[in-house]
Amino acid sequence: MAEIDRVAVESGAIPERVLIENAGRALARHLHEKYPSGRIVVLAGSGHNGADALVAGRTLAAWGRSVGFVQCGSRLPAPRVLAGWDLPVQPAEALEHELAAATVAIDGILGTGLQTVPRAPQARIIECANAAQAAVVAADGPSGVDFTTGGVPGAAIRADLTVTFGWPKIGLLRFPARAQVGDLVCVEIGFPPPDPVPGTRAVTASWAAELLGGRPPAGHKGDAGYLAIVGGEPGMAGAVVLAARAAVRSGIGIVRLVSAPENRDILQTSVPEAVFVDWTDAEAVEATLGWADAVAIGPGLGTGSARVALVERVLAAATVPLVVDADGLNALAASASVVLRDPAASGRPILLTPHPGEMARLLGSSVAEVREDPPAAARRLADAASVTVLLKGAPTWVARPGGELRATTLVSSAFASGGMGDVLTGVCGAYLGVGLAPADAATAALAVTALAVLRGVDEVGGSAADVPEALVEARRALATLRPGAWPGVPLALPAVPGRGPAEGPD
Repeated sequence: MAEIDRVAVESGAIPERVLIENAGRALARHLHEKYPSGRIVVLAGSGHNGADALVAGRTLAAWGRSVGFVQCGSRLPAPRVLAGWDLPVQPAEALEHELAAATVAIDGILGTGLQTVPRAPQARIIECANAAQAAVVAADGPSGVDFTTGGVPGAAIRADLTVTFGWPKIGLLRFPARAQVGDLVCVEIGFPPPDPVPGTRAVTASWAAELLGGRPPAGHKGDAGYLAIVGGEPGMAGAVVLAARAAVRSGIGIVRLVSAPENRDILQTSVPEAVFVDWTDAEAVEATLGWADAVAIGPGLGTGSARVALVERVLAAATVPLVVDADGLNALAASASVVLRDPAASGRPILLTPHPGEMARLLGSSVAEVREDPPAAARRLADAASVTVLLKGAPTWVARPGGELRATTLVSSAFASGGMGDVLTGVCGAYLGVGLAPADAATAALAVTALAVLRGVDEVGGSAADVPEALVEARRALATLRPGAWPGVPLALPAVPGRGPAEGPD
C-alpha cells in the first residue's frame, strides 16, 4: 500500500492532498455512522495518519459535531488540511482532559511505517487513550502495530473501529495486530488501479459465491462430481466420517470411502450416502481411483511404513486432482514421493493443507520458523514443490506456485477443536471434484467453512461434528450477498470475538 500511494502521487495520477482529503472524509463518515452522537477528540500525530485524522475532525466539526484536537507529535501536519477552519489544537498536556470529555477518540498518533517500539511521549499517549472510556477509531490502523507483520512490539492502540485506506494491509489481518483492530472497514479513496496487481488477495464470502455459482436445475449426481476419500485406520474412522459428511453437505454427487475393513460398519452407518471400499482390496482401490473426479487423502490415515506405501500407491494411481492432509502429509514428508520432487510429472493439480507442525516437517524447518513468517513458508513450499499450499492458522494462507498469496479474513476460536481440519479436507475435496482449481477450491472451502463455523458453532464447546450441517446454511447465505451494498467499501470485517488470538483449522 505504501508503494501504491507513492506511485499514485509521483505519477501525477492523484495529488497527495486529495488522497488525504478523501481518506479523512471517509473516516468521518464511518465514525459518524457508528457513533452518531457525543464529543470527539482527534489525537493528531505528525505524519499522514495525523493529517487524515485532522481532516476527519474538521469534517465532523463542519457537520455540527463537537470536536477537540490534541497535538500528539513534535509538530502538526501541514495546516492547510484544516481548510481555513479556526479549530484550536491543544498541546499534549491537555490529553487527559480532552479524553475525559470525549465519547470517541480518533487515533492519528503514529503512521504506517512503525517497525519499532513506540517511544515516549507517543507510548504514554497510547496508554492514556486505551485507559479512557472513549471508543477509539483508528485512522488506517491502530498506532503501535506493524502493518506488514502484524507485530505489536510495544504500546498499541486497542481500537473499536479501524478505517483503513485503499486495501487491507496484511499486518491488520494477522495476530496479534488483528486483536487490536476492532471492526475493520476498508475504504476506496481514489487510488488508480495498481500496476502490477498486488500478489496477495483477501478471501471473502462474495468471492466464494462467485467461484461456486449454482447448480443447473436439470443436473444429476454425475454432474456434481465424484470424490474418493482415503483414510481411517482402525480406531480413526471418525476423521473419515467428518470429511465425508462435509463433502456431502458441500454438494458432491457421490463419495467413496477407502478405509480399513474394520471401519466398514461405522462408516456405512454414519455416512449412508457413501460407498465403502476396503483398502486391502487392491483392485477395488484402483477402480475407485480411476472413477473419482478428485481424491482426498489423509484424515485418520495413521502412520508407519504401510501407510506411507498406501499414500505412494494412491499418488501413483490417481490421475485426478488431489487434496492431501493430516497423516497424508506426514507420509509425504517421510517418503521420496514424486509430489515433493517433481509434481509436474504427476500430471494433476495438488493441494496440500498442512498446519504449522506438518509444514515444518515438509520444509525440514522448525515450527517456530513457520510461525514467524507463515506467508513466506507457504510460498516457499508452493514454489519448491509446484503445488498449491493451504497453511492453516489465523489467518490461513493459500499459496500458488509463482508467488500469488491469498489470506483468510474470518477467524473464530471455535476452530481450535479437533476434527476441524478433517471437515475442511472434505469441503476442499468436494470443490475439487466439481472442477475448481486447487487455489479456488481452497478459497471457496475456507470462506464457506468459516461462515458455517461463525453461524453454527459455539466458540467454546463447539464440535467439528457441528460444522457439516452448518455448511448448507452457509452456502445458502452466499446467495443473499449483495455486492455494492456499502459503496466504496471493498472489505468490511467484524471485530474478532473476545479480541484474543484464534487458531485456524487443526
